This record gives sequence, structure tokens and C-alpha cells, in this order.
Amino acid sequence: MTIEQKRAAATVSRRMMVSLAVMAFGLALPATASAQDYPTQPIKLIVPGTAGGGMDVIARVIGDRIGTILKQPVVVENKPGAGGNIAVDYVAKSKPDGYTMLIGQTAHFSINPSLYSSLPFDPVKDFQPVTLLADAPNVVMVNAESPIKNLDELVAAAKASEKGLSLATPGNGTVSHLTGELFQKTAQVKFNHIPYKGAAAALTDVMGGRVDFMLSSIPTALSQIKAGKLRPIAVSAAKRSPSLPDVPTIGEQGYPGFDAGTWYGLLVPAGTPTAVVEKLNAAANEAIEADDIREKIRQEGGDSYGGTSAEFAALMKADSEKWSKVVKESGAKVD
Repeated sequence: MTIEQKRAAATVSRRMMVSLAVMAFGLALPATASAQDYPTQPIKLIVPGTAGGGMDVIARVIGDRIGTILKQPVVVENKPGAGGNIAVDYVAKSKPDGYTMLIGQTAHFSINPSLYSSLPFDPVKDFQPVTLLADAPNVVMVNAESPIKNLDELVAAAKASEKGLSLATPGNGTVSHLTGELFQKTAQVKFNHIPYKGAAAALTDVMGGRVDFMLSSIPTALSQIKAGKLRPIAVSAAKRSPSLPDVPTIGEQGYPGFDAGTWYGLLVPAGTPTAVVEKLNAAANEAIEADDIREKIRQEGGDSYGGTSAEFAALMKADSEKWSKVVKESGAKVD
């Protein structure tokens, strides 16, 4: 190749590089602009459960406020089924543009990956955590007429009984079930687990005296507790619940360090632009900090949180490690 040919080739090469750079810049502009302008249309918030449940109420309360802050409506869509996996999979496969969000909880991300033999999504790789929203502990309850008044008496009765005490939960592999498994190991006691298909039937049987006691989330049982039909004897979180301030924790009753509950958090599909995630995080935290929102969550048996995306991701990782061990030791499985 002659010097002239090399110069000509170099000139063409430089022109191509400039053209490619301009094209790349042009392609980047829409993404940057869309992130800055976000949101420009309604946002969907997917709930892995039926309308009216504790998670649904939290989603609607916080979603409505996020919509007000971002000046675009947040539309709640309920997609129950398969232990929440239908809704979670739907969001995992949604476009990562910030217009489809998920309210997820402990079971979906910390328990189901160990409980199910296979899942159609990866709970880590397919999602970007936005922020923790709330936490709701489980509550240990007996019939209002039961002679058992505290956790010591419950454990003593279980150890004294030849048949053991019967424990009702909303289902096999639920947070309530695995909290019971964790407590059995901690207290070195054995209960006869009776898994129900949902909390309603379990509550009915405990109130009717057909089952000795029950573990369930506070939102599920709060109305029956307030009505005097159930006696709460312990909450499973590290600190007392603002919804049941007079009920001591399991840790306070001789089992220090015991902490098990259900967190609720906001997530989006992996690949959602960082600027969009940051906007959603800021809006969600602003919503959670409002006194009226905190009170509504408290009425549902939850405690409001918030925080950064990184903090929520760290919580999810630690929680997954804890619950995967409990699932393995319990032998719980769902096909």
C-alpha cells in the first residue's frame, strides 16, 4: 500500500469513527432523555396476591402516594397464584423501563427459591431492588379461652403432652410455617404442624378450639385479635410491633436474637435505568416518611422502613441465606 493509499484509508477510518461516535451519542440521547422525563405514562404495580390482603393494602397506599409524587397514576394489578410466582415471573419478563413494578415479599425471594424445585425466573439476576417498604412479624396466637398465657406455658404444654400441640399455619412453606420450624429448633420442642390452604380456615379452627395455636402474619389476624377471639402471646420480630405494643417478642421471653417476619419491598426488572430506579427510590421513601402512610401501614400490622436500593439488596441476600437453611432442615418442598 502506498503512502497516499494509507493516508486515504486513515481518513476513511477517522470518518467512520466520528460517524460511529455520533451514532452512539444519538442512541444514548433518547435513553438519557427518557430517564430525565420519567415517568410520562401510568406505572403498573403488580401484587402477587388477591385484593384486600395486607400486601395489597400496602401496595395501594404507597402506590397512590408515589403516583402523586411522580405526577403519574400508579395502577395496582393483582396477579395471585403459585405462591406468588405468577406475578413475580410476569415482572421479571417485563420491559425494564420503570413502568412495571412489583411489591415482593420474603416468601417470593427468600423462601420460594429453596422451596420449589425450579422457578421460571432468577430472583437475583432478573430483578433490581428499589427499596424496602415495610416489615410485618408473625404472631403466636391461641384461642381466647386457652389456659396458655405466654410462650413459656406454650413450650411447657408441648413438652408435657404425649401427642404434642397442634400448630396451624396458612400453608406448607409459608413464612409462618418456617417461623414455626425455626422456633422448634430454637426452643428444642416439637409441634404437630397442620398446614391450611390459606389463613381463614386456620383462624376459624383455632378460634373454635380445634387446633391448639397458630402462627400467622399480624395483618392476617389483627381484626380477630382486636375482637377478643384470639390471644396473642408473642411476636416473632426483634422488636415489639407497633400494632401490638403490649405483646412481648419471642426474644424477650427467653430466646434472645430470635427474629423472623415478612418484609415487603419494591422491585423492578433488571436492566431498568439507574436514574429511573433512583427516582422511584426517592418517591417511595418520601411516601413512607409521611405520617399518614406510616399510620395506615401500622393499622395493617406493619412497620414502615425505606432506605437505599443497596441496603434492600443486602437484606434480601442475608434473608435468603437464613431461610434457605430453614427450608433445607425442615424438608419442606412444593412441586
